[in-house]
Parts: sequence; C-alpha cells; structure tokens
Amino acid sequence: MNHRQKGRLLLGGQYAGLTLWLIVALLPPVILLAAAFNETAMFRSPLALLTLRDFTLDNFATAFSAGDFWFYFRNSLIISVAAVIISVVVCVPMAYGLNKLRPRVRGALSFAVLAMRFLPHVVLALPLFLIFVDIGLSGSRVGLLLAHLAIHIPFAVWMMVGFFENVPKEMEEAAIVDGCGPWKLFWSISLPVVRPGLNALAILVFIMSWNEYLFALFLAGSDAQPLTVGITRFMGGVEAGAQYGVIAAYASLIVLPVIIFALLANRYIVSGMTAGAVKG
Repeated sequence: MNHRQKGRLLLGGQYAGLTLWLIVALLPPVILLAAAFNETAMFRSPLALLTLRDFTLDNFATAFSAGDFWFYFRNSLIISVAAVIISVVVCVPMAYGLNKLRPRVRGALSFAVLAMRFLPHVVLALPLFLIFVDIGLSGSRVGLLLAHLAIHIPFAVWMMVGFFENVPKEMEEAAIVDGCGPWKLFWSISLPVVRPGLNALAILVFIMSWNEYLFALFLAGSDAQPLTVGITRFMGGVEAGAQYGVIAAYASLIVLPVIIFALLANRYIVSGMTAGAVKG
C-alpha cells in the first residue's frame, strides 16, 4: 500500500468516524421529536417511534393547555433576558478594571472570582434558599434571577478578562496621548474591540439561564417557575403515570427557541471565541 492509498484510507476512516459521531449525537433529539408526535410513545421502541405509525398532534395541544406553556415561557424569558442584561452591565466594567491591574494581582483576583464557579449548584441551593427566606425573596423571580447571577457573573468576568487582554496596548496608549479620558478609553476604544466576545457572552448567559433547572426547582415559587420546572407536572406520581408523549412535546418546545437562537447567533459565538483565542 503506497502513501496515497494510506492517506485515502485514513481520510475515509475519519469521515466514517465523524458520520458515526453525528448519528449518535443526533439520534436522541430525533427520537425525542418522534415521541412527541406519537400517541403511544411509552410503549414503542426508539426505532419504532421513527415510523410515526400513531401520529398525533394531541401531545402539543396538551402541553399548551394543561401545561400552561406560555406562563412558564414568560418566566423563562424574563429571567434569561434580565440575566443577560445585568451580567453584561456588571461584568464588562469589572473585567475591564481587573485587566488594568498588575498581571499577578489580576491573575489572583480572576481566580478568586472564578472559584465561585467551581461549586456545584446543589451546594448553593440551600444557603441561597435560607438567605432569600430571610430577606423576603423566597419563591420570587428576583430571587431566582439573583441565584442565576451568582453563577453567571464569575464565568462572565473570567471570560471578558481574556478578551480585554487582547486589546492592543498601543491603541490605548495612542488614545491617552490624544487626551482620551478613562471613560472614553473604555467606551470608544476597548469596548468596540471586544464586541465579538460581548456577543458570545450574552448568548452563552442566555442559554445557561434558559436551561437551568436545579435553582428553579429549589428557589422558584409557583408564580416564578420557568419551563424547565413546568415540564415536571407531566411526570406523574403514585396514581398517575408519566405522560411520555406530552413530556416529549413539552421538551421539544423548550429546546426549539434555544436551537433557533443558537443558529441565528452562531456566527457571533464563533467569531467571539475566535477573537479571544489569539493574542492581539
């Protein structure tokens, strides 16, 4: 076997591996969507679901009516959008300020901020619940939003510090020589350079808030529960079994906005991550 044949064989093996990985990755969401359109999703094998033999739209109708979908959707949207706005407003200036410190101090403070992210959510849930009970935020959207921010802010600050490190020092020095003050230096010089990272940060924070479940389960009251908790009303109990078809339909409706959002914002995520990967 010559060198060219070995190269083709290796390339074919890579394509086969990628194809297998794609099938494995896509099979669960495809089966979920198929179960959403089947009447007997619980009693069918995964591959049998794909035939859509018992096709129905009743599962989606039940998800909207009995599942109060729009009520939970509103809560998820309010909390996710608020988390994005507050994270950007708070974390971008904080990251900019940290970037101006000496490298050793900046590294220590950045690690201290990021250390909050190391804690599992379940460790924070009970202390946050007790704090919110004392200050009157238990079960409210504000309390749930603050819990989200406790997780998002460390990640957002750490992420944005890396982007601000890529701002060319020569550009800032030239602006200072031209009489640019601290606020104008941040707003007109540094911020436009890190805009791709800012877009990526906003998208990631939105998706993390939209998909969060543990804090929502522990901390949200009946008026503040998001979609990830709303789906549990179809899980059943001792007397009633789980409605698997409705659960699949509800889950598809939860995932759909995120998929659409990710597809529309994909170029911002890629450009943001690429901009932060190379030293400017």
